[in-house]
Amino acid sequence: MGSILPEGSVLRYVPTTMWRASLRHFVLLALGCLPSLSPCSGFALDDKAPPALAQALAQLQVPPDWIATTPLAWDTNKAWKDARLEVRRLLALDEASVRQGIKLTWIYAQKGDIGDGHELPMYLFMSGNYAWAAREYPKYLEKTVGQGATHAYLCYASCLVHFGELPKAIEVLNKATTDLPAAPWRIINLANIHDFYGDLYIKTGNLVKAREHYAEAVRLYPTSDQPYGKHLLRRYASKVQNKLDMLALRSLSTVRLRDGSYVGQALGYSDKKDIEVTVTIREEKISAVGVSHEEKIDLNATKIVPQRIVEKQSLQVDAVTGATVTSQAIMDGAFQALKQAGLQ
Repeated sequence: MGSILPEGSVLRYVPTTMWRASLRHFVLLALGCLPSLSPCSGFALDDKAPPALAQALAQLQVPPDWIATTPLAWDTNKAWKDARLEVRRLLALDEASVRQGIKLTWIYAQKGDIGDGHELPMYLFMSGNYAWAAREYPKYLEKTVGQGATHAYLCYASCLVHFGELPKAIEVLNKATTDLPAAPWRIINLANIHDFYGDLYIKTGNLVKAREHYAEAVRLYPTSDQPYGKHLLRRYASKVQNKLDMLALRSLSTVRLRDGSYVGQALGYSDKKDIEVTVTIREEKISAVGVSHEEKIDLNATKIVPQRIVEKQSLQVDAVTGATVTSQAIMDGAFQALKQAGLQ
């Protein structure tokens, strides 16, 4: 997420421009069966599994009816370079604003004034329009073969995982490994792909393959020769190492934890401030998980992921599609906090 997306953060995904590279952190990766989402906002409504992809695509209407009825307060005669900033602002607000952002993107796409076109599927993905994004990504990827659009491959794979299409998601990752960008961005993008492979193989139940890919990502990150963002490479490697360490922690029910409150920190989407996670232990169990953050578009991950950790008494919980960087950071921070509570 050229992705999870990281102007404010130096991302793990690296596009051809610094802006795209800064976006990467926001949109990378996603795991498993995620909560059911509203048609445009990405806000969780319940924990029902999403429909099958074929069903979702068959029911998809493009553009949806709400496009016509959603008001806009933006002069669409302005250039896309200005409109894209407005879209990103809107996507961080409420559902009505998110719809405005998607409508704005759609209008510019129909005018053909939307750069190389990657932002249409990307903003659909970021807003929770997963079926629509799953329709648009293949068209974009077909036009950009040979250009190393790693971010788009990863986001498309995330959409497929959301709908339970794990074999197809693996096929997309396989394709991504044959269509990497040139140096100096080749290594970091390959590391991102291996990280995603690890997440995906956990969902398939193949922990051996998951460990292999996580280990390769850990090896690759520090070797990247990218011109900027090098100060974060070891932290990326550390985050993946935490995934390896947590593979043995499917449940915390048998672990003796010391009562009290403990604080852990982890790198999230924002490069201005780490996510701070406070874990409260009562009677040797996790009773609460609090999150202090400056994430902007988190799709409620800062509320959903802590709830899942408490409910499952586990750090192995599903991330929120479109906010995997934030989701994983919460798990990482909780992991650091639990180490202080006696987790070995």
